Amino acid sequence: MIMTLSAVDTKVERLLAVLDGDIRHLETTLVQLDALRGLLIKRDDVALDQLLGEIRGRTEAYAANEQTRQMLRAELALALGCDAARLTLSKLQSMLPQQQRASVATRQKKLQSLIVELKREYTLTAVLVSDCVRFNRTLIRTLFGTGRQTGVIYSPSGEARQQMNTTLMSLQL
Repeated sequence: MIMTLSAVDTKVERLLAVLDGDIRHLETTLVQLDALRGLLIKRDDVALDQLLGEIRGRTEAYAANEQTRQMLRAELALALGCDAARLTLSKLQSMLPQQQRASVATRQKKLQSLIVELKREYTLTAVLVSDCVRFNRTLIRTLFGTGRQTGVIYSPSGEARQQMNTTLMSLQL
């Protein structure tokens, strides 16, 4: 069943609104990743908990936008007579009139640039979190000596010695 041109136009307009929602979501995510790194560095646990709560709430709310996009994709594929799994923004552009094609192309380019930036910000955040974990593990090992071997060690001359004073705190009572 092929839909009328006005039905396709309406669906494309709704898709453009959903894509605008995707753009806003990505822009907000970028700001939040930057804030997350800043709060990790400052070690502001209260603000960090608040930010993580906001991120969880936004993620749940964004699921509706994702579902709407998938529904519109399926409806547009049906209306245009193609497979929904193969309908991409690039393919959709080739099937639209010039004005709608330009609108879809503008949003596609914006989404692509935001995704590149998001990958970069995600990598920076992942590296920071990884460094924090590494630093905390090193600190724990230094303070408490966990993971170190204890017992007798030998000097270069073969003299046996007890390994002592390797930690800043003793766990022995």
